[in-house]
Amino acid sequence: MPASPRTIRRLHPTARVRDEHGSAMLITLMVMAVVTALATTIAVLTVNNLQSSWRAQQAGAAVNAADAGIAQAMSYLRGSGVRGLKCSPHCPSNPWGNEQAPTRVEVPGRAGQAYAVWIEPVAPFPANDPGVYRIHATGTAEGAASRSVVADVQVASTETPQGIVARSISGGGAASVSRASIFSTGCVYNRAQISTQGIDAAYGIPAAVHSSQIITESSGTGQYCPSTNKPVHRQPPKYVTAQPCNPAYRYDQDGFGGSLGGTDCWDARMGADWAEYYAPRDLDGDGAHDVDGSFIRDDETLFELFGIRTPALTPAQLDQLRTIAHSQGNYWTESTGWTSPDEGQAVMFFDLAASDPGGTVDLNDVSGFSRSPNLGAADPQCASRSLVIVIEGGNVKLNSNHRLAAALFLTSEAPHGQVFKANGTSEFVGTIYADTVNLVGTTNASLDECFMDNPSPSLLAFSLGSYRELDR
Repeated sequence: MPASPRTIRRLHPTARVRDEHGSAMLITLMVMAVVTALATTIAVLTVNNLQSSWRAQQAGAAVNAADAGIAQAMSYLRGSGVRGLKCSPHCPSNPWGNEQAPTRVEVPGRAGQAYAVWIEPVAPFPANDPGVYRIHATGTAEGAASRSVVADVQVASTETPQGIVARSISGGGAASVSRASIFSTGCVYNRAQISTQGIDAAYGIPAAVHSSQIITESSGTGQYCPSTNKPVHRQPPKYVTAQPCNPAYRYDQDGFGGSLGGTDCWDARMGADWAEYYAPRDLDGDGAHDVDGSFIRDDETLFELFGIRTPALTPAQLDQLRTIAHSQGNYWTESTGWTSPDEGQAVMFFDLAASDPGGTVDLNDVSGFSRSPNLGAADPQCASRSLVIVIEGGNVKLNSNHRLAAALFLTSEAPHGQVFKANGTSEFVGTIYADTVNLVGTTNASLDECFMDNPSPSLLAFSLGSYRELDR
């Protein structure tokens, strides 16, 4: 007899329970699978994020290393100048100018940083002023991280003298100034005893005397001299007839000069190649000529015409030069007892105002910066060396057959700031800024291409311009 449904239900009381257990197990397996997938995804994402974070950190470390290379290249330029980069990008012995074998430095630390850096002349100085130099730096870090950056640096001259600049200048004996000019805001005495010759290496015009006051053949001292005592030029109302031309000094300029057109002093180049310095010019816009032939109106005209600043060194420059001299061991407070520098780009600073006012520094004691005059920029004897000498509160002398190439700054006014006893067949190649310069005997002061091509980096202005990451 067949079983009834009620009988079947009584015979299988756990059938529904087994069905429910199977569903629960299936759901559990699905949840576990989802959780496992989520956990795996989270783990993968976490690992990837950690790796990305580490790579980003190392990339940042590489950029920082490259930036350190930029900073060190700037230090090189400020300390060594740019002349050693003429051979770049193939300098055989200067890694700062060698693209294939650049300067390489490992940076201490746990990031494994290092950088390689070299400098490329884009518009070389001093042919270009300002010049442009491009720093190439590649930084690396642990894990093969590498970043490359470039930065452009402008190198410009400052308004420091190029020649002999003083409030008063006097000649005597057979002093000569070659390939350089004399600039004065006062009287220039004994003009007949100062021989100027050659083309000025700084300005490209004939070497001559340029004064905003008077040039005279008479003797004397002081910034000002009588306008009636043998002036080389003459102008009314002091004189009835104007005499702007003096054939003995045809390129000289002073406050008594005038137009040279139609005179024996006229040179066609004054209206062409040298027009900037001799052609009629109104510099201040008042409608009157400030420059015309042998005429220079005043101090401001002299300074603007030849790019001269007074004082020659700003307080910031003096502080910088003082700091450099300290770091090199070339800072002294006495005019005696010092030693000659041995740096390639040296700065000597004599701070005499407090402890040795009026002391006289004998430049004959300077060694290592002697060379022949009239050297070309490419002459083998033209070494990449420079010397800056600053004297505050004192004087200086140069004599006794000594040769010296330097930029000399005497910052104090009379009774200090005097260059005297420049005699004894001494030879000085470079620039002089002082209160008083006494050129006597057979001394020869000069400029040349070698000096102009070797400016001291401490007298240049360096500014960091455009910066970019090449592989960002």
